[in-house]
Amino acid sequence: MKELHWGIVGCGDVVENKSGPSIGGRSASRITAVMRRDLDKLQRFADQCGAKLRTTNAAEVINSREVNTVYIATPPASHREYVLAAAEARKPVLVEKPMGLCASDSRAMLAACEQAGVELFVAYYRRFHPHVLKMRELVNDGALGELIHGHVEYAMHHQPGRDWGWRTQSEISGGGLFADLLSHRIDLMASFLGSPKQVQGLRKSVHADAKPEDLATLLVQFDQGAQCTVTGNFAVQKFTDRFVLTGTQGEIRTEHLDGHGFTLERNGKTEVFHFERDRAPHVGLFDHIEDVLLRGAENRSSGKDGLAVDIVLDALRAL
Repeated sequence: MKELHWGIVGCGDVVENKSGPSIGGRSASRITAVMRRDLDKLQRFADQCGAKLRTTNAAEVINSREVNTVYIATPPASHREYVLAAAEARKPVLVEKPMGLCASDSRAMLAACEQAGVELFVAYYRRFHPHVLKMRELVNDGALGELIHGHVEYAMHHQPGRDWGWRTQSEISGGGLFADLLSHRIDLMASFLGSPKQVQGLRKSVHADAKPEDLATLLVQFDQGAQCTVTGNFAVQKFTDRFVLTGTQGEIRTEHLDGHGFTLERNGKTEVFHFERDRAPHVGLFDHIEDVLLRGAENRSSGKDGLAVDIVLDALRAL
């Protein structure tokens, strides 16, 4: 490959506002084909991004001779079908998160892509944000010592009667708002602490209109011994997005993961880091995909990473 000619299946809000602008303006990537069921919205987006092929049929995008890289940006219920189709077409594929409705879905997608010899990426783009890359640099340099604990706390203002669409339909989303929003944070924690080994969880409904439950907590044990607590709370009158990494010699902490900054505490000293935002949220992810497919770099947001998150989420889904 010399260029990535993207075929996008599902051009909703994420593509219009995040990933689409992240592809736009690149010298080695272009949007060639797009699929969406709403024809008017499809035509508008295709005009904006310059896609020649615009269709309501996903197979036309995946099998187009003009497309050499596929992006599945539909709700999770259709991820397995479309990823398997991309693998059959022998095309590398990026799939939105969470990767599947369950870990068995993710295993099937991973196996199909491995058998076909194509790369499988999962859209956990926060891995590539500048402040997260700095966190990783500090951890790799031993600034925290041995990592022993992580903490994720996400809370969103409860809005009675708000229609979240498919996100609160577990049969489509794979676990409601918890799966939709906390999957990013679980992935990030696993990228630091390792593969999940054991997971326990609790969930409940605080508000009668909550479907599925609006309060859940997971306790995760990782293969290297570190532990992590993950709480998703959609029943309160506040916003919280706390992410904490604790080691034997220090701690990294941010009270707003998407605030592009964090605090490092070690040796009795406190250091605060701030970073400029990328021009669009997925920029770092698409930089990475180009590095993998065009320059042979190692895939650092792979199907194996997506499977790890679904293994954790399966504990919640089983409650």
